Amino acid sequence: MRVGLLGTGPMTRAIGARLVQAGHTAVIGSRDAQRAAAVARDIGGDAHGTGYRDAAACEVVIVAVHDPVAVDVVAGLSEVLDGAVLIDLGNPLDPPHWESRYAGGPSLAERIADAAPGARVVKAFNTVYAELLALPSAAGSEPPQTFIASDDAEAAALVIALARELGTAPVDVGSLRMARHLEAVAGFEVAMVASGFAAAVATRLSAVPPA
Repeated sequence: MRVGLLGTGPMTRAIGARLVQAGHTAVIGSRDAQRAAAVARDIGGDAHGTGYRDAAACEVVIVAVHDPVAVDVVAGLSEVLDGAVLIDLGNPLDPPHWESRYAGGPSLAERIADAAPGARVVKAFNTVYAELLALPSAAGSEPPQTFIASDDAEAAALVIALARELGTAPVDVGSLRMARHLEAVAGFEVAMVASGFAAAVATRLSAVPPA
């Protein structure tokens, strides 16, 4: 499967590497196609660098540029993204307290859905630090959980399967509105990392199975 990644930061590098390892094609898109090509070379394998528009033409597209640029980038690609499964992994957090700038209102994921009404938007991977995804999967170790939120059941199922291929443990948390909670969880994680608790984290739910 061809997966587009918009952006050239740490999450693109980590997820791009895992995509290639899983046998997928990673199409890295950037305003600067040369920068995207350099990132693709670093990833290796079946990774390619290009501009935003070509990356957005893939059947699955991951938005890995920072808010508020993310919404503007998606809006500019809205026609190209029509029908695509669009994964938002961003977190609209402001220092020093790392609270969401959209607290009490639509989440970043919901704003991205509004910017590309023809896309099938899924929130995923936003609570897993890139540094953890960049680590090789250790045999016998518990994979990091990633929480999946979407209003499109088929798109959610595709992302759940992809998340599993990428070495994470997906948890379907329901509708896209749940992204508001997921972005708040990410704020807690960033605050803990900023406090010196750890260099990188991923939230995991410990659960008693329902009766």
